[in-house]
Amino acid sequence: MNEFTGSAASQADFIWKNAEDLWGDFKHTDFGKIILPFTLLRRLECALEPTREAVREAHDAFKDADVELDTILPITAKYPFYNTSEYSLETLGSTRTRRNLEDYIARFSDNTRAIFEEFEFGNTVIRLEKVGLLYKICQNFAKIDLHPDVVPDRVMSNIYEHLIRGFGAEVNEGAEDFMTPRDIVHLATALLLDPDDALFEASPGLIRTLYDPTCGTGGFLTDAMNHVGDYGNRDKIRPVLVPHGQERSARTIRHS
Repeated sequence: MNEFTGSAASQADFIWKNAEDLWGDFKHTDFGKIILPFTLLRRLECALEPTREAVREAHDAFKDADVELDTILPITAKYPFYNTSEYSLETLGSTRTRRNLEDYIARFSDNTRAIFEEFEFGNTVIRLEKVGLLYKICQNFAKIDLHPDVVPDRVMSNIYEHLIRGFGAEVNEGAEDFMTPRDIVHLATALLLDPDDALFEASPGLIRTLYDPTCGTGGFLTDAMNHVGDYGNRDKIRPVLVPHGQERSARTIRHS
């Protein structure tokens, strides 16, 4: 499996090819329970890669001190989540894969570990190990480059929605439960933010907050941030948009 290029749909199809290794050992309705959390894990891993060493060093330096690690480590990681494990999907090894993967997941920050718990990822790992596929699936995903520089937030959102659509179709869920058509997202974002153009232009560096009470995979929030980010091409100091989202289904949440 090599680095993929192309549309979000073709990229998602590439990830879904992992399902070819699952046939015979898993029902097709279980594929999403494997593909989705591994896609999320690989995205998080790629995003955190540039600061992995710095986060581990900060953790070792402050773990015995009277300080709040959940304040220090996200700043070091440059994300609201972090991981202090020495492992990655590529380095889990073929002999103690399950134990090392469990350690890897356990060393994520609480906000991220909770998502894997919603996926019941621990049970998935056990099942994959029993049929001898855990190491192979880990290696498959380790070869997919989902770094934000390679796969921007909007593309990642599209990929994840495409995967959820495939998963939802298998279990007879309606796509409308987790996906809003792109044209509607673009229109709604423009209607919301265009009236503030003059305000943004008159106040370089203005900080605004944006809330989506049914954020799903974050498509609206990502579009809004991209919209505001375009001001950076015109102003020396672009506006800052601080996104907040809420979603009842943890399985549609993805980290960017």
